[in-house]
Amino acid sequence: MQMSEILERSPSPRARAAQALLERGLFAELAPDGSLPARLRVVVACALLVAAAAAVGLVIESLSHVPNILLVFLPVVRFAAGRYGFWAATASSALSIAITSFFTPPVYSFAVSDPANVWALLMFTVVAAFTSSLATQLRQRAAAVAEHGRVLEQLYAFSTRLAAASSPQELVRASAERIGSMVGASAVVLLPERGGLRALDAAGEPVELDAPEQHAAAWCLEHKQPAGRGTGRFEGVPRLYLPLATAGGSVGVLGLARDPPGPILSVDQTRLVDALSRQLAVSLERARLAEEMRANEVLAETEKLRTALLTSITHDLKTPLASILGNVTSLRAYGHLYDPDTREDMLSQAEEETLRLDRFVDNLLHMTRIDAGALKPAFENVDLADLVGAALARAEKLTAQHVVRTELPPNLPMVPLNFVLAEHALVNLLDNAAKYAPAGSVITIAVEDRPDDIVLVVTDEGPGIPPEDLERIFQRFFRASATDHRRAGAGLGLAICKGFVEAMGGRITARNRTDRTGAVFTVTLPKQRIAGTSG
Repeated sequence: MQMSEILERSPSPRARAAQALLERGLFAELAPDGSLPARLRVVVACALLVAAAAAVGLVIESLSHVPNILLVFLPVVRFAAGRYGFWAATASSALSIAITSFFTPPVYSFAVSDPANVWALLMFTVVAAFTSSLATQLRQRAAAVAEHGRVLEQLYAFSTRLAAASSPQELVRASAERIGSMVGASAVVLLPERGGLRALDAAGEPVELDAPEQHAAAWCLEHKQPAGRGTGRFEGVPRLYLPLATAGGSVGVLGLARDPPGPILSVDQTRLVDALSRQLAVSLERARLAEEMRANEVLAETEKLRTALLTSITHDLKTPLASILGNVTSLRAYGHLYDPDTREDMLSQAEEETLRLDRFVDNLLHMTRIDAGALKPAFENVDLADLVGAALARAEKLTAQHVVRTELPPNLPMVPLNFVLAEHALVNLLDNAAKYAPAGSVITIAVEDRPDDIVLVVTDEGPGIPPEDLERIFQRFFRASATDHRRAGAGLGLAICKGFVEAMGGRITARNRTDRTGAVFTVTLPKQRIAGTSG
């Protein structure tokens, strides 16, 4: 049974129409509160209007004889119909006829002797009834149009609030509050969760439901039909439960409660809530699909990172391990056959590959800390000359085939940094430059002292960064194209630089040189951080 079937329990169509008109307030002026004084005020108002018209008619009669003064009362009947409704106009018409009869021959009697007056009274009655009916219909139509506009305005405001909500919880808060205020009832929304239903009120707080209510709501969700108070099903529960369903299935249940006994919703309120429920169901379905999409995107990104990590581990662990194992095995088995220079070269290769493995594992550990949000550096005042010197010492083997120049202005101030993170970031930048720049080229480390910032610039003479890669160069596991058969790396070094620099409150950018080929990496760090604080 759909919500429209509830309407079939109402009286006849005419009775329902009259009830709807009364609920919309079309006769509010006739009986605004249904009390006797209100009706008496309407009767008195009509009587005064008819009396005023009669006075006007007597004045006209005294000044100029007219065949009949009944036409004077037609504006009164028209006004009563438009202002108070059909029955008020009928009463005004009857009172007008009585007054006219009282002052027509024979005077002071309700009898009418002249047949012309009888016909005039009959025609007045017909015209008054017709005019009253037309005025009442126009009034009802105007009120219906106003009510329709009010409903559309409420639906628009409701849909606007739903569109602004991005999660099912926000949708519940917005919809429960709005629907409850529209129909004058307390509303709860029940959402499927872990095989059951979780009820939330207009404040987004959970609502405890007893077993009968849970059963009624579950039945409503399963069968997509109303249940509870006023539906003939589960009448013992205090709430009316309405399904929130779309073409894809049920997405929840709307529960409404009101203290006075009897039906919770009127005919018009039932139609309004039906429209609101459909909007809410569509919005909940949209929010659910959006959450599923985000979850799928996270899974896809996780799978992508996992694949990239496995690829990196396969290459960046297996290759140096094979080199180390080959050199060690050869030295152990045939070491006596090699001259001292050859053995030294093989040991240097094994050492270099071991350091490469150490850097790779260290990068993986640091990236894990960045992802977990566990990177909270402690700051201390750092001499930039010491920082650059320490980074060059660590990168000595990486830059052995290059010329490294430093451009440090005198009297550099102490800068609040985390020494370990800053050194690691600078070493990764030097490693990146050494990978791509040809042997014998120059790598430059420059420092700029600005009023609010300290800027470290690492410049190389390599092929530069392809323009299409500038936006992605700091993404993890992103590998720029290697040249001259050099290793492109695991794609973690620059991502870790970005994570370390941002952890210290700075920023890092990349661009290409304008004077020649080469890449320029710029690290900007603030000078105003208080030493000893933690980020």
